[in-house]
Amino acid sequence: MKNKTNNNSADIFSPQVLDSLWKLQKFILDTPDFEGVVQRTVNSILVELGYLQLGYRILVLTLIDEKTQTLKRIALSQTPEAERALKASPVPFEKIEIPLSADDNLLVRAMKEKRPFVTYSWPDIFVPVLTADQAISNQQAAGIKTSMLYPLVVKGQALGVMIFSMVKDEHQVTEGEKILIEKFTDIVGIAVQNAQLYTTVKDNAERLRQANEKLKALDKLKDEFVSLASHELRTPMTAVRSYLWMVLDEKSGELNDKQRLYLQRAFDSVDRLTKLVNDMLNISRIESGRITLNMQSVNVQQLVQDVIDEVTPRAVELGVSIVMDSPPSSDLSVNADQDKIKEVIINLVGNSLKFTSKEGKIILAFEQKEDMIQISVKDTGIGLLPKNISKLFQKFGLIQDSYSVNKSASGTGLGLYICKSIIELHGGKIWAESEGLGKGSKFTFSLKAS
Repeated sequence: MKNKTNNNSADIFSPQVLDSLWKLQKFILDTPDFEGVVQRTVNSILVELGYLQLGYRILVLTLIDEKTQTLKRIALSQTPEAERALKASPVPFEKIEIPLSADDNLLVRAMKEKRPFVTYSWPDIFVPVLTADQAISNQQAAGIKTSMLYPLVVKGQALGVMIFSMVKDEHQVTEGEKILIEKFTDIVGIAVQNAQLYTTVKDNAERLRQANEKLKALDKLKDEFVSLASHELRTPMTAVRSYLWMVLDEKSGELNDKQRLYLQRAFDSVDRLTKLVNDMLNISRIESGRITLNMQSVNVQQLVQDVIDEVTPRAVELGVSIVMDSPPSSDLSVNADQDKIKEVIINLVGNSLKFTSKEGKIILAFEQKEDMIQISVKDTGIGLLPKNISKLFQKFGLIQDSYSVNKSASGTGLGLYICKSIIELHGGKIWAESEGLGKGSKFTFSLKAS
């Protein structure tokens, strides 16, 4: 008996057997797709290891279904015996689901106890799905004598059970065969777990792709709606604003103080709403890629002076002086869309006006650094905390603990985001600096010199 065991041990570690085992392991672990793994597994063990010649005829892979709490038949070897068993079964193969609560089923016991079982009677592995007579009839049709049940256990967790059905008795199974089956079952367990993880990731990626497609469609609809709504709102608001301005104009007739106060509030509200709609329209165009740049050579000094001339009346009204620092050169120019860069500077100056108190000062300056022109707007306003600077250029990036010295000039949190987007479309950069609260702020952007 001792010599027989040694011979069997020598046989299972022969070069041919080890080579076959390595081939099986490689192909299983190299096949990430779940469907591919489970079906090729049950066929390859019979062919690669020559188990058909050893009397093995049917190999079944069963796995736990966590949702239904059942043990389901997943794959079946393609052999004549398996085909006869399928035809004889009153229940289709894929619908055979053993409840995990069926403790009288040997498959469930093998999985829960994490150890192999052997049976000569198929009712042991089909209860309660088939009656005893149905299971025996099925077994006889396939010509199976013995079935060995090996649990698939990975890292202490049972995934399912493999069924090895043979046309020979258990005592004819050598120790070498049992060792190989045990080792191979370990490989299959790892392969199944990897395939399940791969399939889960693959399914999640597909669901994420579909969700992204829906989000893109919704985002497109949103952009179209914002663009359409902005266009439709601007026309009546412009008309309302114009009529209010005409009534407020001194030439339109006398108004008592209360009437003028109410009309002025209405005018200011419409003015703010118009700016918000314009900001939303700009963002819609920028984010949908529908904004176009009319690039040309723009004289920086003239552009800055135009902005100063345009905003001076408002600055005088607020008691803030606005000046241009002595330019280093009057012929510096940038390659840019003049209207859009002018909009950026006006936005930055308007921002400074909101946070600069009466008798304060705003200085516009520009200079060339290498092949870039830097244009800055510096004020003597309330300044910024270092922690808040990174929030400035975000969409709706209102700073909660900031306050405007000009209470009528509320913001939307979109202006600086739009400035950043326009500058980046030009291939430039924009940033903010401040030495702290009460020490003013400086906003600077760079553009390519022309």
